[in-house]
Amino acid sequence: MNIIDFVNVSLTMPRTKRRKGSGRKQRLRRFAGETSRSMVPVIEDVSFTVNKGDSVAIVSGKPILRTALVRLAAGTLIPDTGTVTRLASVVPMISIARAMGPTFTVRQNAYLVGGLLGMKPGELAEKLPGIIEFADLGNYLDRHLNGAPSSTRQRLAWSIAMAVDADVYAIDQTLVVGELEFRQKCWSAVDKLRENGATFLISSDGAKQYRRFCDRGLYFEQGALIADTTVPEALALARKARREPRGE
Repeated sequence: MNIIDFVNVSLTMPRTKRRKGSGRKQRLRRFAGETSRSMVPVIEDVSFTVNKGDSVAIVSGKPILRTALVRLAAGTLIPDTGTVTRLASVVPMISIARAMGPTFTVRQNAYLVGGLLGMKPGELAEKLPGIIEFADLGNYLDRHLNGAPSSTRQRLAWSIAMAVDADVYAIDQTLVVGELEFRQKCWSAVDKLRENGATFLISSDGAKQYRRFCDRGLYFEQGALIADTTVPEALALARKARREPRGE
């Protein structure tokens, strides 16, 4: 069963550069912080389908491409051309922790992030005890976030996202988080979700996460989908591309 469809999707994104040049005028522009801005192609005419229950690794040497594909799948980014069709609810696990306010309590941030991910206040109230227990934050529930340990944001964000009733998880860099003990809890949780039929689309710098969890690899190069294959083969293509001199 198709659950996400990309059809002829293309996307450009802005790139900002500092002014270059050795002349006095250019030096003054750099000193003033002046930059140049251009639009660059990130994804070009890409088509693929994610099926229910897939665990898909997005493999590319371009982090901006990987993140853009996850955002497109989740609906937090719109393509320039082509269509992305979602036939199920998608949780965008993309920089969630950055949405939290340091002057809010852990409880308040749970309601803030949960609301952004589509949870209703009543649902959050019901699930909050389980979220806090999983994140091991009972002692910090009504403390301001800036008074909690640095790992608190990640643990809380991850626990909230996994508490959302969703069919698909679009994840950028955060398949598992935190210290070793918490990471093991994360692995147990995502393994159980996958066994129950959840779908995952994952962007990561960590090949180990791909090998450990994903059953399908999409390899991209120069904005194009080169191979829809196994994870080992997609990673092998990425290693080969890194070894090849530019221009070949």
